[in-house]
Amino acid sequence: MGLTLEAEQRLQKAGLVDLFNKERKVWLGVSQKTYDFVTDEFPVGAIIRRDDVQKELIPILEVHEGLREYLDSNKLKGKFWISFFADLIIDRTWDQIRRANSGTA
Repeated sequence: MGLTLEAEQRLQKAGLVDLFNKERKVWLGVSQKTYDFVTDEFPVGAIIRRDDVQKELIPILEVHEGLREYLDSNKLKGKFWISFFADLIIDRTWDQIRRANSGTA
């Protein structure tokens, strides 16, 4: 589905955009590894879409210690936070992870 303005505003208010910005390198690495996994496992020549990567990123974020600590310490309990944060990560790193995968970074 991708990052909506409403989701981005909620993430901003909850401080999750700041968390992303402070640890951008970490989130870029997570998204790159997830993109690479999807690319390796999909049929050769398949077009990899943002939602394909987001779908595989969510279980990784569900157990990511840094994100879990942030969510818990800020009493952000809804599962939608992880989905929104995954959308944010993909939105902010998509061009970079695609270039890295194509070898034209």
